[in-house]
Amino acid sequence: MKHGIRWLVLVVSIGLAACTLKSEGAGPLTYEGPYRVDLGVGQALPGTDVRYLGVGPQGARVRIGGQEVVRLAGDSIETEAHPHPTLSLRYTLRVYAYDEQALHAIGTIRAELREAQPRAAPLPSKAAARFTAPVTYRVPKGGVIPGTTVVFVGKEEGRARLGGLPGYPYRNVGDSILWTGQIHPLVYLNATFRVLLIEDAWLTVVGTAEVWLSGL
Repeated sequence: MKHGIRWLVLVVSIGLAACTLKSEGAGPLTYEGPYRVDLGVGQALPGTDVRYLGVGPQGARVRIGGQEVVRLAGDSIETEAHPHPTLSLRYTLRVYAYDEQALHAIGTIRAELREAQPRAAPLPSKAAARFTAPVTYRVPKGGVIPGTTVVFVGKEEGRARLGGLPGYPYRNVGDSILWTGQIHPLVYLNATFRVLLIEDAWLTVVGTAEVWLSGL
């Protein structure tokens, strides 16, 4: 690929193996995961003012914060955005290639949203940005798995009894919990959890949350 390198090995530390254990609560929801983007000429990074302007004499021309900068393969693109009063995005990317048609970057995206109001709903037909984040939650009896409507009703005969889901309410250790819905005016979630531990007062689940950012 002209003016670029075909392969650039990037070490993206997202804490997959050491995902922070979080208890259910009223704080903001945070999702962070790997992200790749291919920006066509004139196209902006979703939800931001970062825009690819094309190839110049020295390299890729990128507009960041209203100012133009040259970026070469291996250079960083870092920016924060607030596309909604209760939604913050942070991109931490590295350019790995570019040409006259597009700029290609890879790294991580972090979404933090406040005042989440989860409701079961189908995913939109398309997303401005989409990524998958590892999640681990410790949910108290009577509490909700963050970002969902799933309630841990309690432990019954060694199994977890759940509410807020259609159909069979029981899960054993190792069983899956699936949930799809809208959690914010601009955010949808497609979550897959596994039951890790069932206690009288707590339920621990691990898994992934596929985050769909729509309407940016």
